[in-house]
Amino acid sequence: MSNKQLIATVGVGLAAASAGMLARKSLQKSWEKVTNEPAPKDKVSENTDLKEAVTWAVVSGIGAGLARMAVQYAIDKRKSR
Repeated sequence: MSNKQLIATVGVGLAAASAGMLARKSLQKSWEKVTNEPAPKDKVSENTDLKEAVTWAVVSGIGAGLARMAVQYAIDKRKSR
């Protein structure tokens, strides 16, 4: 693998990870506005209902995954031109 390919691969990975983190942060803010409570962070906390924790895990996981996938797809599509 050449240096150029390595840099491109690392760059794509960083872009995808950044998109996932940004999506999760945006979802966290949206969760707080909709529920008027902070997003569950500690699954073991007595204040966190199981339904709420599972819902948050699903929503944040799907949102972050979709953001990472969209960035990866866009970059790959742009490379193939």
